[in-house]
Amino acid sequence: MAGCLPNDESSLPTLTPPPAITDLPTATIDWFPATATPTKLKPSPESATATPEFYLHGELILKDDFSDETLWQTQNKADAKVSFEPNALSVAISGNGAEAQSISQHILESDFFLEITIEAALCSKGDQYGIIFWRYSDSGTYRLWLNCQGQITVELVTPELTTRLTKWETARKFVPNSPASNVIGIRANNGLLDIFINQSYQFSLHTRNDLKGALGVIARAAGNADLTIRVSDLIISKPEP
Repeated sequence: MAGCLPNDESSLPTLTPPPAITDLPTATIDWFPATATPTKLKPSPESATATPEFYLHGELILKDDFSDETLWQTQNKADAKVSFEPNALSVAISGNGAEAQSISQHILESDFFLEITIEAALCSKGDQYGIIFWRYSDSGTYRLWLNCQGQITVELVTPELTTRLTKWETARKFVPNSPASNVIGIRANNGLLDIFINQSYQFSLHTRNDLKGALGVIARAAGNADLTIRVSDLIISKPEP
């Protein structure tokens, strides 16, 4: 029948192309939604450099230049000696795994910020020295230990046992071995304990907020080599908010 139609292309219907099909928008499903990340007490090394700006001395409580020899205990034993030097306290141990300590007349309240300089004049691998604080408090006696390799830890001593609250870890900006001088900082405020070495933040610990006790220093030899430290320039103030 097509052959019977006139050969006139103008009479043929014009075909219109079908409209393009566009996909309808669909909702994007987030199969792994973000969740809140817990804040760690120990900041990253990148942020730790800014932390000391927020831990400044507030109102001054006392300064001790170690010129008053009535403020710290002394001792003179065969293997351990604690004595005063000009503006410093010396703790000298003659090896043999001996230990010596000196307790001061200074009482630390629950909130404080202290800085003290400890110079390691003679020090061998494994030797330890540090700060006693809140001695005989309701929780026990706290001790911040440093060793000659540049590591630090905190332990709690009670009549029943000694508990290490942190593992030994390398401290930032700590000057190891000997001779070496480091400024140790401890800040306690509202149940939070912060540790500093040379104004560099190290770590934090939660404690009770009602502790109180004496301040002291301690040293312990690991082997037969002599260990000598000098302690100076103590500042205790109220913690800055």
